[in-house]
Amino acid sequence: MTGDAASQLVAESPSAIWRRVESTLGELGGGVVEGEVQQVTRAASGHVYLDLSDGEARIGCVIWRSTADGLGELPRQGQLIQARYRRIRVYAPRGTVSLEVDAIRAAGEGELLRRVQEVLAGLVADGLTDPERKPPLPAFPRRVGLVTGRASDAEADVVQALRDRFPPVRISVAHALVQGVDAVNSLIDALGRLASEPEVDVIVLARGGGSVEDLLPFSDERLCRAIAALDVPVVTSIGHTRQRPNCDFVAAAAAEVPARAAERVVPSAAELATRLERTGDDLAGWAAATLERATGRVERSAMRPAGQAALVARSGRVDLAGQALAHAAERATGDPRERLLAAGGVLGRALGRVPQAATLDAARARLGAGAGALRHRLELGERSLAGALGLIRARDWRERGFALVRLPDGRLVRDVGDVAPGQAVTIELGGGTLEAEVRAVRPEDAEDGAA
Repeated sequence: MTGDAASQLVAESPSAIWRRVESTLGELGGGVVEGEVQQVTRAASGHVYLDLSDGEARIGCVIWRSTADGLGELPRQGQLIQARYRRIRVYAPRGTVSLEVDAIRAAGEGELLRRVQEVLAGLVADGLTDPERKPPLPAFPRRVGLVTGRASDAEADVVQALRDRFPPVRISVAHALVQGVDAVNSLIDALGRLASEPEVDVIVLARGGGSVEDLLPFSDERLCRAIAALDVPVVTSIGHTRQRPNCDFVAAAAAEVPARAAERVVPSAAELATRLERTGDDLAGWAAATLERATGRVERSAMRPAGQAALVARSGRVDLAGQALAHAAERATGDPRERLLAAGGVLGRALGRVPQAATLDAARARLGAGAGALRHRLELGERSLAGALGLIRARDWRERGFALVRLPDGRLVRDVGDVAPGQAVTIELGGGTLEAEVRAVRPEDAEDGAA
């Protein structure tokens, strides 16, 4: 502006400008404003001052004492309300504008749900609810993170459900506000702290039930986008609500109650125990069959003139294979090997009972080393599963009621057709062996016909 132009204008004082603003705003009259309550204060004079915000803008409101006394319960911070104002008030000494409110009411649930749906539509449009972009849940998490309210029922329920399902689970808890205007930032901060822990492989976000308004932080766009941006999968458990919060749709998985969240996060110790026991049964049977075949091959080879030399030539390779298997088992487990000591004893005793000539002494020693390697191979298979479980101990196959039946020449009895009445057999079971005589043979076909 040039000096000449400025000299042609009439200068006004700040108060004069505010009077013009107040006059202009006064022509607008009253109306109704909707927003989230922030910074509620009741002055010594009895007047109530608060701010209303929609996330993008904020405006102050004043409720005079005469009106505030008739309201009963004052609005809560974080509450979504509709306020009726009579006029837009200008307070020139501070240069502020506020609304003179004469009535307030809580925003209807329908309006809250409409806002939640608008946020969800934006998340869907950006692809944040697509299953393909969600990180997979780990089968055996090293540590489970939990974001929830301090000393809340949700915290106790989730921790108990996790430990009931998988007792050795390790849990890191990050407490956060779960309601009110500051809840969103608090939840985002807690999620970030847990996601930064190297061993946390999955996070549970949990809160108990509540009204649509109480659960608004869990439908907030900022929280949902923060969950979607994490590399660590999040499982939500926001219970006892008719309307699913938006965070359910961007999370890797959602559960209505803590028990369901535990099912999604950790394996069942009971189910793993059953699987491990079945694996142990399969491996024990495989070991017995392998030893039987190996013994037969040694016996047949020793009966041939060239067999003696072949056994000696191959014995070195048996040693090397056994050492390799032992080293592999050591690398795979890293813990003291206790689970198959009994199985190793069974293999050794079975080997000692194989009838062999003096010329097979060297081969027996080599086969004994091979049996040791076989023991380590069994251990490698079972410990790979047991290491994940960490609390299940395998039992010797004899302790589960299994037995081996052998003919006098050491061959295994695999079918009732292998024996005849009056024939002597040896039965190997827990605690030792039984020398028995077959009194009768009843094939399955005969029993079916009798039935």
